[in-house]
Amino acid sequence: MAKILIVDDEEHVRASLKQVLERAGYEVAVAATGNEGLDLMQREAADLVITDVIMPGIDGITTARKIREKYRNTLIIVISGGGKAAPEPYEPDAISTRSYLASADSAGADRTLTKPFDREEILRTVRSLLDED
Repeated sequence: MAKILIVDDEEHVRASLKQVLERAGYEVAVAATGNEGLDLMQREAADLVITDVIMPGIDGITTARKIREKYRNTLIIVISGGGKAAPEPYEPDAISTRSYLASADSAGADRTLTKPFDREEILRTVRSLLDED
């Protein structure tokens, strides 16, 4: 079974994804930061990485780009909720979820998902990328 690395600064997201994927039979490692995820990849590369975009330190776009450069065959899913659940007043430096995920595509992501997503959507996406459906 495939090895999956989850990189997300939110503990409940890491724990939920880990539980869903382990119950589906995958071997799962978790990291709370992009740097931690890159360190784990150096020790034992994963077949598939699921990374959030908005994280302290190295963001998920940079994490995905670095993984794509060094581990060409690793599959990458980038997830984002954009950090905002509702529309807010215009801010010059604000960036939308759509923009984050478009950046993820250009960084080499194989798929992008917008939070929240359900158990079936993540499993369907993982299985599709790993050619298991």
